[in-house]
Amino acid sequence: MDSVQTLYQKVFKSEEYDALGIKACEMALEAYDLPEQSIVRSAEVAAVLANLKLDRDTLIATLVSDMTLEPHYSIAQITDVFGQSIAKMVDGIRRLNQFRDFMPANTSNEVQNERLRQMLLAMTSDIRTMIVKLAYRVVRLRNLKNEDEDVRRQIASETQLIFAPLANRLGIAQLKWELEDLSFRFLEPGIYKEVARQLDAKRLGREAYINSIIQELQEMLKNSGIEYHISGRPKHIYSIWRKMTRKNLPIDALYDLRAVRIYVDSVRECYEVLGMIHSRWAYIKDEFDDYIASPKENGYQSIHTVIIGAENKTVEIQIRTHEMHRHAEFGIAAHWRYKEGGKPIDPSLEQSINLVRQMLEYNDNPDLLNEISTELLSEHIYVMTPANEIITMNKGCTPLDFAYQIHTELGHRCRGAKINGKIMPLTYQLKTGDSVEILTVKEGTPNRNWLNPNLNYLGSSRSRTKVRHWFNQQNKDANIEAGEGLFHKEVRRLQADDISAEMLLERFKLETVDELYEGIGKGQINERQLTNAIQKLIKPEEEHMRPRSRDLLEHDVPLEPGKAYVVGVPQLKTSLAPCCHPDESDQIIGYVTRGRGVTVHKKDCPNILNLTYDEQKRLIEVAWHGAKPEPEAYDAVLQILAFDRKGLLRDIMAMLTHWDINLINSDTRTDKADGSVSMTLQIEVEPQTNVGELLDQIEQIQNVVSTSINLNKEKHSSVSQTLH
Repeated sequence: MDSVQTLYQKVFKSEEYDALGIKACEMALEAYDLPEQSIVRSAEVAAVLANLKLDRDTLIATLVSDMTLEPHYSIAQITDVFGQSIAKMVDGIRRLNQFRDFMPANTSNEVQNERLRQMLLAMTSDIRTMIVKLAYRVVRLRNLKNEDEDVRRQIASETQLIFAPLANRLGIAQLKWELEDLSFRFLEPGIYKEVARQLDAKRLGREAYINSIIQELQEMLKNSGIEYHISGRPKHIYSIWRKMTRKNLPIDALYDLRAVRIYVDSVRECYEVLGMIHSRWAYIKDEFDDYIASPKENGYQSIHTVIIGAENKTVEIQIRTHEMHRHAEFGIAAHWRYKEGGKPIDPSLEQSINLVRQMLEYNDNPDLLNEISTELLSEHIYVMTPANEIITMNKGCTPLDFAYQIHTELGHRCRGAKINGKIMPLTYQLKTGDSVEILTVKEGTPNRNWLNPNLNYLGSSRSRTKVRHWFNQQNKDANIEAGEGLFHKEVRRLQADDISAEMLLERFKLETVDELYEGIGKGQINERQLTNAIQKLIKPEEEHMRPRSRDLLEHDVPLEPGKAYVVGVPQLKTSLAPCCHPDESDQIIGYVTRGRGVTVHKKDCPNILNLTYDEQKRLIEVAWHGAKPEPEAYDAVLQILAFDRKGLLRDIMAMLTHWDINLINSDTRTDKADGSVSMTLQIEVEPQTNVGELLDQIEQIQNVVSTSINLNKEKHSSVSQTLH
């Protein structure tokens, strides 16, 4: 076993010691002496990573991440010693090392394999932890010969299908070839040995030959005046076998067992270098391809030629500009996608991977990785069924969305969910890596609350459509009856007895009360729209009007009456949405479209209320030019009935704080006989507050039975007196 100093020099390639690096080495070596034994030692993993262009923090995190150390060093303790950045990486490495949900039965399904790769990447808050995970897998494979046959095949299969493609995708060739070769060795030991036997030299010999060719090329180009960069490596055994199989050729017929790339600045220099090479070495004419003059369909450009070098050995030489290389590696011609035969499922994830690849390839200062975000961004989340099938979903989705995505009937019968083995509410927002089990009843139907946008049961418009469809299929009289009940419930909660259903018909462009009730019962008019409509009819007094300073334009931009503008950026083009036809009497919100400026909608427009989690990020504040100033915050009385428990008042106050509501006065009375609590709270309500959503969320607090609110200030005076 290495000494602390020897391990430090091996990993950090320096004899200038620093305290944190020494401490990390001490902990990595300490792991060898602990009673728990790990198959993979972090010291070996750090040695594998020592030759990659990784920063000091990543190497320290690797050393500290030995699984044997986990029970003895918490993340809090690691934070105290090494700081938050390193501790966060260690936590990420631990989570990846604990991931055990690979199922050999799913390996024939390439869609599932790709989802698993993307899920692992999406679980990674810092891409450096995935690089460390790949190095862990290399060391695991190096030690795999001591394992049972079943374990060897499972680890090797998992590596070949999941981890080697990830190393390829991240552009880490040093790890990719070893992952591929070692897994191939355990999956096909006979073929591996035969291909290895047929190679005319060992890997070191082939690498030495490549280096000699590179030296000759450097000597040839030294006085040419051309700025160049040369890289080269021999093909590894798995790559050779794949090409032999794909082209149905013997090993002697392969011309690219040894390959070199030359990068220059211009197309003209590509051809100059080609001419110099063909003047110096004989080449095989049938293997010459000019993809600069005739690019591939995906836009790939490069010159390929095969020369015959010393000892009559062939070497493939590729010549391209730096721009062509960037396009091939990171553009639409991305090499990994061509190699894997895959199509991008998550464009945001792919884009952030490309940025990381460029950092790894072109960055000469590894410590810049600390300063540049290495977080992978994903448009999706990846969750698992109990059978470990991976399901791709949009961010903001819930277990109920998951149930509806699996099957419509499963959604209808859903009554609960276990997330990672624990019962969680149906409003829980799923995260990548979650394992979801749906709890059902034998014969179940959707709950009308699921369509209430205030309660956040559904994050997917597709799920909401399925629920609405179910209600649309129900008996008309049943929908009318249900809608009438919902209307009267909302009137009671808002203490708006003087508001009749007839008064809402014009608002929803309906002719009869039955149409209104049916629309509410079917979910075509949801609770948020209904509350907004009733709240607007209550109309707080207008004597407390006050202008908002941000409604006053800071820019001298000509605006027409009846037009809306983006607050703070009035120059942006706006247009009124044809779906809801907003006018100056409506509360409005802007939606940033793709290429058509900002579309102005009513705040209760169904298209706005049904936006997905990601689409909501495109909402922007807008205002009418010359609109009347908004009323200032007004008093309201909130009444809550609940059953007493510890922390009840704290939870209600936390909800009011979350809504930025000012509490003026409170009166709380507890009946010891039945344990009931009656609260009367005098609060300040902003005009834009959706009180229905506020009441719904308070009612979700444990032990709260019912809520109501009085928005009519004329009725407040007598209540206010009783509060004092």
